[in-house]
Amino acid sequence: MASVMGISKIGLPKLGENMDPEDARALRSYLYQMQEQLQYVLTNLDTENMSDDLRTKLQGL
Repeated sequence: MASVMGISKIGLPKLGENMDPEDARALRSYLYQMQEQLQYVLTNLDTENMSDDLRTKLQGL
């Protein structure tokens, strides 16, 4: 099972040498922002936002 802590270890992809440097910077920035937002959401997910079935499964872990 993947963990929330593993999100911070996701590396950005290597971009091709033919890519425009400005486009590469913009893409890296966008991907970094998405990673940060995903980590925030998953870290701050409250059980009130989960289904009863999922809550029950998680309590059994």
